[in-house]
Amino acid sequence: AACALHFAEKALEEIRAGNTKTWEPFTVPEEGIGVGFTEAVRGVLSHHLVIRDGKIANYHPYPPTPWNANPRDSYGTPGPYEDAIQGQPIFEENDREHFKGIDIMRTVRSFDPCLPCGVHMYLGEGKKLQKLHSPTQSVTGE
Repeated sequence: AACALHFAEKALEEIRAGNTKTWEPFTVPEEGIGVGFTEAVRGVLSHHLVIRDGKIANYHPYPPTPWNANPRDSYGTPGPYEDAIQGQPIFEENDREHFKGIDIMRTVRSFDPCLPCGVHMYLGEGKKLQKLHSPTQSVTGE
């Protein structure tokens, strides 16, 4: 909070001094490829851009969620979500037929994924993948 107040005061000083310009004029190149990376709250955010004939030919932002939700890599290393839930204690007291996976959902949601509120789980023993939309919905109830 102290940092936010400090920078808000600095911004107001700049505005009061007449420094209200928010961008600098620039010339768009005829051809170009660019990329920028920054650290966002949820992880790495990158922007990729291709310019052809002075116009944007391709632009793609890569937000943190695809990085965090990636599957295992070619070496079998789990992605961050899977890695976070491996070996996690399960405190839920429901029996197998009424298992809701709330501990797993809380762990995945702690990454603040930019996804619908659903976590996919496989319960083993031939049970198909179930999609849960809420901690109150039963895995076996459809």
